[in-house]
Amino acid sequence: MFVLNRIAAGAIFASLSCGICMAGDLTALRQWTGKYPADKIVAGKSLWEQPGVAAAMRAAMGAQYFALSRKIMHGPEGPVADNGKGAVAAWSCKAHDCGDNQMSVFFDLGAGSAQVCWRAADRSGKVQDLWLAGGKARPLASNACLSQGDDPFATLKKFGGAG
Repeated sequence: MFVLNRIAAGAIFASLSCGICMAGDLTALRQWTGKYPADKIVAGKSLWEQPGVAAAMRAAMGAQYFALSRKIMHGPEGPVADNGKGAVAAWSCKAHDCGDNQMSVFFDLGAGSAQVCWRAADRSGKVQDLWLAGGKARPLASNACLSQGDDPFATLKKFGGAG
């Protein structure tokens, strides 16, 4: 509940502070396919530092959780995947605590938007999985944000509807 309450507050703040968030240009993300999000590929910046990524994640997660993701979720990463249909997936977790703190981010290149499967532990150690899209958080079943096998888009298909 702690995590959900903080996300709700962040979503309200984001909607008040950004008004109507414009879709970002995510077309450059395909250059990371098979590479790691932290690789500095476009303009000497990582995937996470791209302006379109920042805008899409802020719109999906709300300002508070977007900022948190930039601070703690850049430990180990997986290679970026492209489904060939306009979606790109990136995964990252918190260093030394991947099991309880990780995110899978699914970018819709055409819409310039993102959806996030967020798994986080609160201060008491309680872990919660959430689906974040459009500034709203939807609680998921326990372990829903963990790997869904060999398909990096399985979670998007299951909870986000696209992919």
